Amino acid sequence: MRKSIEKIFASKYWWLLLLVILFAVNFLAAVFHARFDLTKEKRYTLSRATKDLLKNLDDKVQVDVFLKGEFPSGFKKLAFSTEEFLRLLKDRNGSKLNYRFISPTDEMPGTKKPYGDTLVGMGAVPINLTVQKKAGESSNIIFPVAVMNYKGKQSLVNLYPGASGKISQEEINSAEALMEYQFAKSLDKLTNDKKPGIAYATGNGQPVDSRPYDLVQTLKQDYAFGMLNLKEQPKIPDGVDVLIIVKPTQQFKEGEKLKIDQFVM
Repeated sequence: MRKSIEKIFASKYWWLLLLVILFAVNFLAAVFHARFDLTKEKRYTLSRATKDLLKNLDDKVQVDVFLKGEFPSGFKKLAFSTEEFLRLLKDRNGSKLNYRFISPTDEMPGTKKPYGDTLVGMGAVPINLTVQKKAGESSNIIFPVAVMNYKGKQSLVNLYPGASGKISQEEINSAEALMEYQFAKSLDKLTNDKKPGIAYATGNGQPVDSRPYDLVQTLKQDYAFGMLNLKEQPKIPDGVDVLIIVKPTQQFKEGEKLKIDQFVM
């Protein structure tokens, strides 16, 4: 077998064998398309919840990613990882999901208004970076976000939820690890009209200072969040999906325990 192949490559028709091999490889790649996830974090392996969200789409999702332009190496890597992840989503349901990369300085169709102005209005926080060029330094405004559009609704996807105030490779890696969560959270919000209900239990000495109220402000955009006094309510309302009980200092009475037991069951 080996001698036969060597004879073919030694002849003047070796290029025909090469074309056949290339054609076979391309054909097999098209028929048996797969991605092997060798990353430690299984970054390119979708969770069951994300797969279900993609499977149940009944309309098209358009994803606009605003990571197009001249970036430092860290954000170039983030842009590449974002495209890789969106390609993975498209592999699961290519007919219902499309994506594109846009520069935030580009003008919106039919207007002279840059995309960046609209992104700020949606709550995006731009990052002002200094980019080194041959002629010197220049300031570059980066919007590490994407916008998902579904059935006339929009949701902002934060691709760089860094909170330390500095740009580091560690935070870039963290952003890549959180990518599926950020996209899945936005897609779930677009496809499900009902917000999950979260109740903060009071009435048994739980903290009711500024911390619970700060929590309300933080979660109210994505969750139906409210305070629930177990002593006053006959039962935990049906709209509550999660009950938070934080450091009670007073013992629960039997009736209150029964309410919690019924909720858990």
